[in-house]
Amino acid sequence: MDRTRILKALVTVAALVLAVVPAVVAFGFGWLSIGHPDVPGGGTVPPDTTSPDAWALFAVFYLGWMFALMVLTIWSFDRIGHHWRAWDREPRRQKRRRRRTAAGVDFLAGQEKAKVDAEAELARRRARLEETRRQAAAGGSGPRGDAGRRKTSGRPEDH
Repeated sequence: MDRTRILKALVTVAALVLAVVPAVVAFGFGWLSIGHPDVPGGGTVPPDTTSPDAWALFAVFYLGWMFALMVLTIWSFDRIGHHWRAWDREPRRQKRRRRRTAAGVDFLAGQEKAKVDAEAELARRRARLEETRRQAAAGGSGPRGDAGRRKTSGRPEDH
C-alpha cells in the first residue's frame, strides 16, 4: 500500500475515535447519566438525575466538537494530498446549461440529417430522371410502361 492510502485510513479511524471522545468523557466521569434498564429482580428503573441544562450544554458542545473535527479532518486530508470533496467526481454543469447544450446538439443533428436526406432524395430523383431520358431516347415508354397515357377514373374499362 502506498503512503497516502495508509494515511487516509489512519485519519479516518482517528476521526471516528475522536467523534466519541466527548461522550466517553461525559459518561465516564459521571457528568451525564442514563438510567439502567437492566434492574435485577424486577425492580424499578432509577430516575435520570441529570438536569436538562446539562444535556443541552453537552449537545451544544458536541455540535462545536463535530464541526471542529470536520475541519480538522478536511485539513488533514489536504495535507496528505487527498483533496477531499463531498463527492469524488467532477462537478456537474448547471441543469439549464446541460439542457440547452443538449437541445442545440439535437437541433444541429436534425439539420444535418435533413440535409443528408434531402441530398439522397435529390440523387434518387436525378437518377430516375436520367433513366427516363435514356428510355425515351431509346424509344421506350418510360419506367412504368404507360408513359403519356392518362387515366380518367378507377374503372378498368377506362384504361
